[in-house]
Amino acid sequence: MSDVYSTNARWFDGRDNRPRMALVRIHGEHLELVPHFGDDSSGPLPSSSGSNAEAARRGPASRYPAVPVEGTARQYARALLQVGERWRDTPVSVLLPDGGSVMLSPDSAVAKALAPRSLATRLIGCWPGVLLSLVLLIALVTWFDRQGAGLLASAALPLVPETVDIAVGDAAQTRITRRWLENSELPQARRKQLEARFDAMAERRFPGVYAELHFGRAQIEMSDGTRDDSGGYNAFALPNGTIFLLDGMANELSDDELMAVLAHEIAHVKYRHVMRGMVSGIGLVAVARVVLGDYSGIAAQAVGTVQALHYGRDAEREADAQAQRVIREEGLPPDTLTKVWRKLQAKGGDGDGALPALLSTHPSLQERIESAERAMAAPR
Repeated sequence: MSDVYSTNARWFDGRDNRPRMALVRIHGEHLELVPHFGDDSSGPLPSSSGSNAEAARRGPASRYPAVPVEGTARQYARALLQVGERWRDTPVSVLLPDGGSVMLSPDSAVAKALAPRSLATRLIGCWPGVLLSLVLLIALVTWFDRQGAGLLASAALPLVPETVDIAVGDAAQTRITRRWLENSELPQARRKQLEARFDAMAERRFPGVYAELHFGRAQIEMSDGTRDDSGGYNAFALPNGTIFLLDGMANELSDDELMAVLAHEIAHVKYRHVMRGMVSGIGLVAVARVVLGDYSGIAAQAVGTVQALHYGRDAEREADAQAQRVIREEGLPPDTLTKVWRKLQAKGGDGDGALPALLSTHPSLQERIESAERAMAAPR
């Protein structure tokens, strides 16, 4: 015989906002409701504690109390019921397919059968469970911030067309050249010489990657209000393939050292580091837009969220590795990149150089020096 449970409950028929009392019975995969006749249901829900055990000994038919009823029993499939959570002393709401509803006492056998306490409810009611959930949530957020967002970005990146990189890069280039950079003061002959060597190196070592070298002079204001006329000690790449070399760096580094730096920047373009960082930085919203094909929305949000255009540490390590590869393949001195980082360190640089917040990065110079020294010592 199937398990049978019954209890008194407050019933709303879906047409009248006044509640009535009814007998609610569960038998197998059905719920039966028998309205009581002419009762006052303004009081609290009655408890059915102890009634089911006695009824079970007498069989299913005897579970109906000997009270007058009106009409016939209404039967509903349990699969069609919408049952609320059973939480402590709060009545359990059951929405019926005909628009009506019943409110069950939470300690009744019917409520326990229809709404067993979920794991979430049990955890909420248990302080150790709440603390455990909080710890797990913090761990999940920390993991997503450090690794999960990057993994999602790597998975979504192939779905983003390169036209988005171009749009983001063009918008950033317009802002940078208008608000931050001045025309380069390097001699034209020097610029043409560097351009020719850069183009040849890029064609040999990064075939198929579009990269165009531009020169500029940074507008740098010191904390005391004066201007630094060095021109900016840095180089940076935009996702559209534009690479800027600032006058300060061009004047301080040798041509070999500049080629190593520019190879590092082309690697950022090759591996789409800006776009990867942007998708990771904006997070799940950007990933969803990628899946839905809303590429214009990604570009617009990327330009608005300027901090999304910076490189992460892993991207810098990947670009450094490419620079070391070019040093070997081009036959440059093994310590070329080491000299670059040491010169930057001697200037008191922290890796940001003269870049604005739009393009700032925070790599560890000491780590990069050690990495370059290991690569220099490796067999060629």
